[in-house]
Amino acid sequence: MLKPSILLSIIALAVVAARVASGATTPLVPHDQVVHEVYGFLVSDVGTNGILTEDNDPLGDPVPPYFYHYAIWHTNNLESSLVGYPGYASISYPGYTMSIAIDAFLAYWAYSGNPQALARARQAADWLLPRRTPAADTYGNWVYSTQTDGVMGGGFDGEAIMSDKSGMFGRRLLRLFDATGEIAYFNTAVEIADTYVATQLTGGVEDDGRWPYRVRPADGLVIQDYTSHLIPATRLLEELELRLPGNGYGLAAQRAWDWLLNNPLEPTSADYMHWEGFYEDIGTASVGLHDHYGAESTLAELVLRNQPGDLDLAIDILNWSTNRYLAPNGLMDGGGLYAPALLEWDAWLNSTYAATGQWGYVNLLLDRATEGTPLHDPSWRTDGLQALHNLTYGQEVPPPGDDGRMLTTIRELIEPSFGRETWYEQNFNTLIYLLWSMPLAPELAPNDESHLIGFTGGELQAIDYQTVRINTRWSGAGVATFKLSQIPVSVRLGSQWHAIPQAGVWSWDAATSVLVVEHAGGEVEIALGGLTTTDIPSQVAQWSAPYPNPFNPRITFEVSLKRASDVDVSIFDARGRLVRRLARNELSPGTHQIVWNGATPTGVEVASGVYRVVLSAGDGRETRTISLVR
Repeated sequence: MLKPSILLSIIALAVVAARVASGATTPLVPHDQVVHEVYGFLVSDVGTNGILTEDNDPLGDPVPPYFYHYAIWHTNNLESSLVGYPGYASISYPGYTMSIAIDAFLAYWAYSGNPQALARARQAADWLLPRRTPAADTYGNWVYSTQTDGVMGGGFDGEAIMSDKSGMFGRRLLRLFDATGEIAYFNTAVEIADTYVATQLTGGVEDDGRWPYRVRPADGLVIQDYTSHLIPATRLLEELELRLPGNGYGLAAQRAWDWLLNNPLEPTSADYMHWEGFYEDIGTASVGLHDHYGAESTLAELVLRNQPGDLDLAIDILNWSTNRYLAPNGLMDGGGLYAPALLEWDAWLNSTYAATGQWGYVNLLLDRATEGTPLHDPSWRTDGLQALHNLTYGQEVPPPGDDGRMLTTIRELIEPSFGRETWYEQNFNTLIYLLWSMPLAPELAPNDESHLIGFTGGELQAIDYQTVRINTRWSGAGVATFKLSQIPVSVRLGSQWHAIPQAGVWSWDAATSVLVVEHAGGEVEIALGGLTTTDIPSQVAQWSAPYPNPFNPRITFEVSLKRASDVDVSIFDARGRLVRRLARNELSPGTHQIVWNGATPTGVEVASGVYRVVLSAGDGRETRTISLVR
């Protein structure tokens, strides 16, 4: 019988041989297969030992192992060493892990329609909500970046928490609020944002607008000062400025952007391309050590923001990250067989699948954002796809790793003695970067299935995949991208069917089998090939766009009815509270106008802000977003 170490070596060599045989640009297995298998591992809740809870119950709370521990060995043992790294029997990083878990599960829910994934996203948030810093602390209502031996805090953070992790979590809470309507998510995001506003630094150009990296929450004592990872805070603050204007969120976000533009993004600054302050698993010894994660998350946000000069700055970041962290051929990446591969960061120069996936994703972002401009570099698409192909080689082969899990490093395929370790966090990142990349490179999605592969704007609230239909519901206006196995026959936005592609409604690219739908929120239904137009129910009502929008003080909702129907217009504020219901008895066929004067039923004028309106007529229901500017 072969010894386990010899067997592992044979398997690793077989994987390398497959890489050579398949060619440098060929995935080992379909990306879709990796997505489903990795999700299956995450919800299998594998892991024993090392899971302690707040009351030291050795059986643990009835929650998944990744709530308590970041790593799992090939033996399925979660217990870490009591000495050395990390020096604790059970350690996890809740702020970061729960944030990326929410993103991964929401992305998989949209892609698959599996309601279990949405439930998992909620479970991650619900577990962390009550485990935050005391509200009376200087940095109150924030999440802990580390959990040690079942107790929040500790580890290399010591008494401190990290300033970026709460922004990450707060932004995900807003996503969950939009998806579920659960007001606790919104309220917690507001509490987190209020602390950002209250603790933002002032002073010279090198300080104004930023936050310290590691701080003691009780009194604000700075344990470690510098971090360039401000994007989680800016995203949360900008989003809340849209929903609750006039509370200082927008000003705080702009000051944070100014700090980024004047320091790590300013060539004349002493801190130019100084990307530091993200990882939890090293203490103050990390001062001066750079990382690619914060740099590339800033890159992605610059592409999304896309103000003049932002794409140039994004390219500068990609060049910096590539020059610093692209693994040289032969260095821990299989002699070039797994190139391009990214080294994790200055403190741990090993090629990881998470780092490689993020780098591949931002390459594709830049490729799409600069397409047709002088800035475009065709190598970004080639490199991005190759990096994502590399993720298909990252699953552990021998038992028990044949359950879809991802290995931590590329080196483990070459040197099985390295540890055969996987991290739960790596698996979340695999889902995120493969699924987020599909709208940028639709060939990553299968050709014989239909999937929602991406969206911007409104959050997904419901999705149902049927044989010849896809039914969705959205929290607000946005753009949804589907890759379909069949040609679309018609698209329903609210109560109106659109059988012919038209600008601003929907488009179909036969070369990529991609359908892009621009919607105003509410229900969107896709009728696929094989469904005749006679199978499509006729619309009862057609709502025009509310006008004027923005408005002050009145706004008109206009509906055209084919037959007599009950009509209802319900207006909700940004926190999901009902403001006014403009109900009517049954209205006759024809066009009707319903006017809201910007006041409650008692005549109290409501504040400026963004409001969500649910428009109902007959069996149809649509959601629109309106803005009141006084």
